[in-house]
Amino acid sequence: MNKFKVGVFVGSLSGISWGLNTVIISIILMSSIFLPYNNNIFISALVGAFLHDFFSAIWLILNLIREKKLDRLLKPFKSKIGIFLIIGAILGGPVGMAGYLLGTKYIGAAYASSFSALYPALGTVLSAIILKEKISFRMKIGVIISGLGIVLLSYSPINLEIYPKYMLGVFFSLFCVFGWALECVIASYSMRYGEVDSSVAICIRQIISALFYAGLIIPIISGYKLVFEVFNSNILYLFIGTALIGSLSYLFWYRSIDLIGAPRGMSLNISYIVWTMIFSKMLLGTNLSMQFILSSIIIFIGIIYINGGKIGE
Repeated sequence: MNKFKVGVFVGSLSGISWGLNTVIISIILMSSIFLPYNNNIFISALVGAFLHDFFSAIWLILNLIREKKLDRLLKPFKSKIGIFLIIGAILGGPVGMAGYLLGTKYIGAAYASSFSALYPALGTVLSAIILKEKISFRMKIGVIISGLGIVLLSYSPINLEIYPKYMLGVFFSLFCVFGWALECVIASYSMRYGEVDSSVAICIRQIISALFYAGLIIPIISGYKLVFEVFNSNILYLFIGTALIGSLSYLFWYRSIDLIGAPRGMSLNISYIVWTMIFSKMLLGTNLSMQFILSSIIIFIGIIYINGGKIGE
């Protein structure tokens, strides 16, 4: 299997695993241990994001040990590439992942995943601005199509009794788009010009993210009480499991970006909107309106258009 086909394959796997990861996190945030904290709009989602990235970092360190690459972990910090990786980690974790989980909390997994899927369109625009990558006419059309899908999705009917803070969820989901799009551009730059291995890059991302949460965000929101409650409950095992799934998705995602570039890697990754719908229906019995399904398909088509038409073209 050649380099391009491997990139397409692992990019597709990143979408499947992230769709499953999203639904499991949604189940965790709806569990009884988080209910007493629902009046605080940040604490449950941010603690969830911290624990996810904390256990993910552990899994990814174990992966580096397995690959015999642990000695490469500090190498990027001997140059300016290390600074870029730190910035990317903060944008992808505390900004992007926290926004994603807050969106999941307030509008549900299926809706949050569809809104967040706009990040490849923004990432393509940012790649042109920051990395000076050329945006073709086809890519511009794809960005417009994706934007129309988001507009249609934002007016999708939703049960406001279940999600009374729907617009707040939309805001956080779009906040996530900004973080992930910038992270992807920075990751692409680091791996392309800094010659950082993809599994090392994503491990650094998760370690920095977990440390940022632990040292700054969780103390600010007084979240360690909930952290200790989770460690003393069976939910802990669910966090460890979903962190493993999320870690695999990250590995596949960064590997795809490394092999076939940021625009195509992002385009394949956002197939998670379809998989989130499938897993939401299977595991949560989520009712999905035709408008929602149509909106998601439009977004997906727009991203594939950004990809350059047919996969492999």
